[in-house]
Amino acid sequence: MSSGRDRVAEIEAAIDAVVNGAGAVTAGSAARRVKFETTVAAPDGGWMPFTGALGSTAVDGATLRVGLGDAPTVEDARRAAAGASAFLPDEPVLVETPVFVGAVVDGLSSVRSGTPLRVQKESLADAERGRIASDVARLAGLLVSAPANLLTPAAAAGWARRIAASAGLECSVLGPSEVVSQGFGALAAIGGGSSNGPHLVSLSFGGTGPEIGLVGKGITFDSGGLSLKSPAAMQSMRLDVAGAATVLAVMAGLRRAGCSVPVRAVLPFAENLPGPGAARPGDVVTAWNGTEIQIMDTDFEGRVVLADALALAASFQPRLLVDLATLTYQAEIALGPSIAAVFGRSSSAVSAFLDAGARAGEPLWQLPYDERYLDQVRTSSGVRNHPLHDSGRAITAALFLGEFVPRDIPWVHCDMTGPAWSGDTSGDNATGFGARTLLELLTPVRQTG
Repeated sequence: MSSGRDRVAEIEAAIDAVVNGAGAVTAGSAARRVKFETTVAAPDGGWMPFTGALGSTAVDGATLRVGLGDAPTVEDARRAAAGASAFLPDEPVLVETPVFVGAVVDGLSSVRSGTPLRVQKESLADAERGRIASDVARLAGLLVSAPANLLTPAAAAGWARRIAASAGLECSVLGPSEVVSQGFGALAAIGGGSSNGPHLVSLSFGGTGPEIGLVGKGITFDSGGLSLKSPAAMQSMRLDVAGAATVLAVMAGLRRAGCSVPVRAVLPFAENLPGPGAARPGDVVTAWNGTEIQIMDTDFEGRVVLADALALAASFQPRLLVDLATLTYQAEIALGPSIAAVFGRSSSAVSAFLDAGARAGEPLWQLPYDERYLDQVRTSSGVRNHPLHDSGRAITAALFLGEFVPRDIPWVHCDMTGPAWSGDTSGDNATGFGARTLLELLTPVRQTG
């Protein structure tokens, strides 16, 4: 585990890498090569012939051969490259691959970010996109993996300011008192139990006109509040900032990625703790758009802070609004630990998001946004944050969020509880999931292959 000072330095270096492209891929040749191959019809001779099977490796003189299998996907190519990167020397390496140049470079860079990579000139644009994706996902992972005593709401806002100054973004930050005074009652309620009060960050990229809005759940630590989690359930709860951290990392990379559309991000940061000012089960608070929220369970906090953020983001009338959140365990129960759930009222918006995920090699699956369950969310005077039912909670969470997005705004909700983290809760195992999909959505240039 790194010290706090080392972590800060690592995050700062990762921001610089995202913004400035430190260690970017170049065109040229190199004495050492890594050659990716699909399954070969006739394996080479020898005791263990190289077949080209997915993830297989063999050393042939100065060339590392890596198998991609029969019909590799973007995700296959990235994973195979990540696995092979441990065998790369520190000297410049020429990358040769028949498919998915960007994904291969992404995978190689994700593990050995310092290894100089060379590609053929005609592959340089795709390779650079892969390097950007790797850099952005790495920054997201570092932010999510940071301990909650380091990444407090105020610290997260500070990193947002730092990124904005480096990446040419406009940034505004509301502190705890301004969150209250400007009517963000939902965010104020969830963050009220902590001495590290809530912050609301807004970031803007590009000019005026129809924009894309991004929102991310930014619970820097989730104890459950007065609806306290078990000690075991709390161990991983620094990951609850993953939605906002991922959006923040993506915003840092938009200029370098060549994004040509205006993008606005709204990021609510809060700690959910059982302190003196904590919300109580049964409390009724008023969100920024005037909707009353009855808080029946303080451990269903993510949808509450997202209510304020979505309402604000929707007020700018974006042509597309996307939120990322580690919102419900039922999404993971339904789809397993590697696939994120996607919801939305607009079929075209959902399709665009799913297509971006497919190009990025991040597994997504659409679940139904079925309004037959709306009565579990609505009350006589507003909405409640708990459906009072044990089943269908990924759906009812999405329905709750939909109450804060007008129907004329195309909106997509991504519940990435499972794939946001992989491995031991003690390690730095945040994955940066969602970053690659957002980059593909915002800078839609197809990779070759």
